[in-house]
Amino acid sequence: MSIQKLRTIARRGSLFGAVFAIVAATFASAVPTYADALNPLKERSLTLSSSAPGWENKDGSGNSTYAPPNSGANGQKSGNYFSFKVSTNTSTGNDNIKAMSFQYCTASAGNCYSPGDNNPHGTDTATTSDLNVHYPSAAEVSGTDFSKVINASSAGGDVKAVPGYTNNNPKYQSEAGNYIGANGTGDAAEAAKNVAGNFIVMTKSGSTWAISPDWTATTSNQEDGSAANKKTGQQNTIILQNATGLGIAADTEVKVLFFATADNYITNPGSGAFFVKINTFKEFPALSSVAGSENTLLDNIAKPGAVIDGGVTVANVMNQSIQITTKVLETMQFSVGTVDPNTLTKTQLAATAVGVNQHGTCDPIQTGLTTNDAKNVLLLGDQTQESALSTAHAYATHSYWRLSSNSSAGATVYYSGHTLSNTSGDEIRPIGKTSNISTRGAEQFGLAISAKTLAGGNGFDDATNAVDYSVDRAADKNYENGADTNDTISVTGVDPSVLTDLGAANAGTGDYTGLNSSYHAPKLAPLDPKADYAEGSGKINPDGTGTGDAKFAFDPLSDTVPTPIADESAQVVDCVTAKMRYVANIAATTPAGIYTTKINYIAAPQY
Repeated sequence: MSIQKLRTIARRGSLFGAVFAIVAATFASAVPTYADALNPLKERSLTLSSSAPGWENKDGSGNSTYAPPNSGANGQKSGNYFSFKVSTNTSTGNDNIKAMSFQYCTASAGNCYSPGDNNPHGTDTATTSDLNVHYPSAAEVSGTDFSKVINASSAGGDVKAVPGYTNNNPKYQSEAGNYIGANGTGDAAEAAKNVAGNFIVMTKSGSTWAISPDWTATTSNQEDGSAANKKTGQQNTIILQNATGLGIAADTEVKVLFFATADNYITNPGSGAFFVKINTFKEFPALSSVAGSENTLLDNIAKPGAVIDGGVTVANVMNQSIQITTKVLETMQFSVGTVDPNTLTKTQLAATAVGVNQHGTCDPIQTGLTTNDAKNVLLLGDQTQESALSTAHAYATHSYWRLSSNSSAGATVYYSGHTLSNTSGDEIRPIGKTSNISTRGAEQFGLAISAKTLAGGNGFDDATNAVDYSVDRAADKNYENGADTNDTISVTGVDPSVLTDLGAANAGTGDYTGLNSSYHAPKLAPLDPKADYAEGSGKINPDGTGTGDAKFAFDPLSDTVPTPIADESAQVVDCVTAKMRYVANIAATTPAGIYTTKINYIAAPQY
């Protein structure tokens, strides 16, 4: 007679049941008190990492990129998490829990047949599968690695990372590469990618979870009954054993977590419901190895004094995944101009060509301050001498560009143009491909990105990518003129730390955690400036040394082959801003004339 039938009879409340209870109570005074299969584990549950059928192991695109082991899309390599509370106090004496069994069956009572819908059993197909507990190299996670996998202080002992798991998205391949949490601390799951082991036994004491070490796991086929056509022959049972055992008080919560890795996993059945029968043992003799023997697990369960708590099941059901397909169309905004509206107050905005009094999410760069200004025209030189250059001073001007693109592989920004030249064919010598400092009295024309360190650095900003809105840092700033420094609503020297109306309450504090990253102080990140164009912030005129400290470059071939100045190759580029600074110096022998040029900026998204 099976244990399930015994339990049914015992619960009928008959006279036989009453007599049995009296005998058991009398016997208890002479021997240790163990529960039997009628004393259940309580508050039990089974959580699957995937309820997909065992033949499913692909993501929505039909590949395995986002369907790794232990993921929701992978029913072929599933993880199973058991949770229960014990009924019996095993915290004293030698009455420890030295074994646990988890037997997967098609029914909650009676004979156990392993779940599966293969026909014949044993060979999975594209649309059918048999449950199979595949743990050839079962190993428990070490106590040292426990905190990398489990949040021990959480009420449910939450799994925060799966051993051996790594996100297939390149931008999550290192903790520092993923902007999650304060200061961009990264993806917590990456902390466990080098953790060994594939199962954990843990218990809760008060509000904290702790690992229970020194368990070994074995698997076997434990199917009952004589109906051979119902048997799959697959491994359907996990048995955990511990020589020392686990001594815990009644009502202690226990969790047994079987993770899925590339080599150790549980394959779900192809369809329908299944039940897992759970028992804990004081002792667990070896399962019979006699060919054709049956009920070997039941023999251990029925052995007097062996079972502590058990005779219970947990249930689950297989369901095919819902596949959702949609499309995100490519988008890009790229504005180039001479005025950054983010540097303007609401009052100043209302007086400009934009004519609004509120900043938007990612305002485009303006081509002038007012409707009367020439569009995207910069005057380079001494403004008291009709923009003339001089051998006595270097002169600079500046413009801006702003880029947003949802291209998944980033973008590259190029410039294309010719050096300053006049109608007679005379040219001011370009600095060249390699950056150099501004030097008075030597012919030079170059450009560079003007950036500086943003105070209160954060996860969105690198060391030198905040837009430098100041002009020449020398005490005399008369040698840099821009469209935004030559008007009655001048914005000379505006700093991004005062941009409190960009939509983020904490703008300028260096903390943008949890906010739409479009609402940030103007910056170049995640674009990285090319080395020869990254040092445009600084002095252009001598400060007792004869030279400035800002560096510029200009590729003479850029007019036919665009030159890259900033790029990003691994993530979306969200509202990045660059201030482009231009410098010019002349020699005493530079021919007179009116010199002009046009610089074109090109953004190329990468998918």
